[in-house]
Amino acid sequence: MKSQLTLVKSLLALAGVAAVSAVSAAPASAFSFGNIAGGDTPGDSYVNSFTFDVVDQGQSVLFNIKNSGDDAAPTMFISKVFFDDKNSFFDDDTYLSEPLVNRGNVGLVEFIGGASNDQLPQGGNDFTTNYAFSRKTGAGNAFGIQGGESLGLIFTGDYNLVMSALNSGALKLGLHVQALPDGQSDSYISTSSSNTQDTPEPLTMLAAGAAVGFGTMFKKQGERAQKAR
Repeated sequence: MKSQLTLVKSLLALAGVAAVSAVSAAPASAFSFGNIAGGDTPGDSYVNSFTFDVVDQGQSVLFNIKNSGDDAAPTMFISKVFFDDKNSFFDDDTYLSEPLVNRGNVGLVEFIGGASNDQLPQGGNDFTTNYAFSRKTGAGNAFGIQGGESLGLIFTGDYNLVMSALNSGALKLGLHVQALPDGQSDSYISTSSSNTQDTPEPLTMLAAGAAVGFGTMFKKQGERAQKAR
């Protein structure tokens, strides 16, 4: 009986942790990139290697641009990241401002940049650049986003508005990828809401995993108690 009471207390404590984590965990969503219709094709088969997460940070949003890599193109890296950020309701307004570069990067990644009208290769009239970020030169290609690495960019902005704009296509990201097989390059543009999904925060995942563990323990405790009678 005492062990059951201890277990109940543990479950109650876990419930508190889960509740706190549900409140404190920042909402996040994952997005994909797509090939550019009518554009170059050397990188078309590698498009699924590139994704980005958007994380709510209160008055700002964090973009994590990722390259998961591909064994068929082990040298490819993201050399530039572009943002087409034009608010369709207000011609002179944007969803993002005050960018901060290299926030929580994974790997040797190091980029520079900010407000820019630099053109996304193959972007054409469907992509108008407002912000552009390029790998820092030097050390060969090491500062680009290699396989297994990511770049973090923080902007001042409202998470809900940013998410709505990404889902509608009013806000788009573009990538330029280099060192594809045969030394070729290609570009990609972010896709819309059909390719987004919720991304659980680590604390929420930990609480959920612990809940499952305690639930299993409680079940086994009950079974042992039944056998002992």
